[in-house]
Amino acid sequence: MSGERHSLGGGPRTSKASRGPSAEGDRRSLRGSDYALALSTVQDGDVQPMPGFVLPHDESRASLLVTVRATASALAHTEPSAVVAQAYEIGVRSLPFLCLVLAFVGGIIVYQAGIQAMRIVPDTSGIGPGYIELLVRDLAANLTGLMLATRVGASIAAELGSMKVTDQLDAMRLCQTDPVAHLVAPRFLACVLVTPILTIIAGACALASGTAVGAIAFEIRPQNFLDPRFVTIGALVSGFLKSVAFGLAIPLVSAHAGLYTRVGSQGVGDATTSAVVGSSVAVIVLGFFIGAILHIALGGA
Repeated sequence: MSGERHSLGGGPRTSKASRGPSAEGDRRSLRGSDYALALSTVQDGDVQPMPGFVLPHDESRASLLVTVRATASALAHTEPSAVVAQAYEIGVRSLPFLCLVLAFVGGIIVYQAGIQAMRIVPDTSGIGPGYIELLVRDLAANLTGLMLATRVGASIAAELGSMKVTDQLDAMRLCQTDPVAHLVAPRFLACVLVTPILTIIAGACALASGTAVGAIAFEIRPQNFLDPRFVTIGALVSGFLKSVAFGLAIPLVSAHAGLYTRVGSQGVGDATTSAVVGSSVAVIVLGFFIGAILHIALGGA
């Protein structure tokens, strides 16, 4: 009778202690080659990885080029609706923050420039044209890039990092869903598209606040302040190229930090910090080199 109960029970039950750490270790040991085989498609009898895949054994190597190549190959498989949703998340929801920051920074710069001009030469006629040239060439693009690095970079890294430590990325692979095409590529395309637009809108807010400060603090007439005589084609090209470059760098650096998150809540925090720091450094370095290269190429114009 006991034998029958034993057979009906489906064999001896495994205790929690026996199926705990060892089972967890077995499950984790499956990551790598076994997951790579389970997450690939069969074409003409050969096992080929899906386009854009960042496999678990790739995520153990801290190389930004792996993320860049995976994102580039996944762009063709990105859904337009996902790009639109991310454009709203990155663009529209970042706009109040960007406009507020650039408006106050622009007002501070005009106020300090006016004070220094009154100390040296009591003439404020050049503040407006100089401020507009600085805004178009450097200030709008650089400040927008830095603010996006803090808000968008942290958001991307935290979301991807949380999905990494909770095995959601592995679950997507097992369902034959490319995590790079589904998560990284839409954010990349949206950031590239909306960053120049955000730069223009935030720069307009900085220009408006600077004009108001000049009129209130130094009695500069708006028609005299809004004089674009120092703005050249080189300044316009420099500002546009910087905004595009920042839109390329911020999502790639942030997604890389999220995909390479270490296990645990501390790993997510470290990934978020790494994304913000890396994106900010990328903005500063790219801004310097783009400005220097254009300055040399245009002969200082």
